Amino acid sequence: MNGTPAVSIIIPVYNAEKYLAETLQSVLAQTFRDFEIILVDDGSTDGTSEIIDKFSDRAICLKNDHRGPASSRNLGLEAARGSLIAFLDADDLWLPTKLEKQVAVMRAQPQYGLITCDASMFCESGVIATSSKAQQPIATGYVLRQLLLSNWVGTSCAMVRRECFEKVGRVDQETFVWGEDWMMWLKIAAEYPVYFLDEPLVQYRVHAKSYSRVTADKHFDDLLYNLEKLEKEPSFASRLHLTREAKYRLCCRAAWEDMQHLRFPRARERFRQAINFKWHGLKAWLLLAIALLPPAILKRIKQALKTARILLTSRQRFA
Repeated sequence: MNGTPAVSIIIPVYNAEKYLAETLQSVLAQTFRDFEIILVDDGSTDGTSEIIDKFSDRAICLKNDHRGPASSRNLGLEAARGSLIAFLDADDLWLPTKLEKQVAVMRAQPQYGLITCDASMFCESGVIATSSKAQQPIATGYVLRQLLLSNWVGTSCAMVRRECFEKVGRVDQETFVWGEDWMMWLKIAAEYPVYFLDEPLVQYRVHAKSYSRVTADKHFDDLLYNLEKLEKEPSFASRLHLTREAKYRLCCRAAWEDMQHLRFPRARERFRQAINFKWHGLKAWLLLAIALLPPAILKRIKQALKTARILLTSRQRFA
């Protein structure tokens, strides 16, 4: 495409030969046409390069030395020419009006640094969930606190003004599997309002490799470390109460998961971590007291709760 495109679409790719062509077709089917595609092959070892070659006349094709998606996104940012940056994972899909509707908002509302949208999830058998709002309402505006407590900006949903990266920096390239995109959105949300387009314009593909890269413990450790690192950012110097609240909730969630799987020593350790971040957190103190009960009693409590859920479900079914 001649001239400078309005939107640069950055797609990191690693061993995505099975899905990449369909993903790219969803981009080429967009009703908004003023864009460039930047494909960054992160050292794929399958047939991804052959798929990329088929689209080489429609995309800028770059290679990375398997340094991870954050590094590949930054490499794409260096090549990007658009004033708006859209990210897309190599196995997700966009609905045809995704770019059109987001660009319209960004042009009409220049104060917003980031726009996201709703999404649905799907697998080979069909749609799994039709909305990412199932657990919480999603706001528009200065949403740093809400975003710290839960990341509801999907990478494939995000469109960001180039100036945001010039102000807050690029994606953190430290070797983490989880959280580098969330940290990027948080740094932007600390400086700019965020717009939520209340419409599912993205389809997240769920498959075996979607969650196989990381264990629950690695997920927890990465997110906790990232939050601690975020506290060193100048824009968060006056917001440490927010990051501590986020760490408190992260520890409580992880500890509760440990409780459900009868991992009581680790649950107690994480509840104590939570209390260190928020000493007056009643929830953590209460659950720590429960976690200190003898294991036999805790197992009986779990079985009783399981039985109660089964009975409640049965009554609702036959009511």
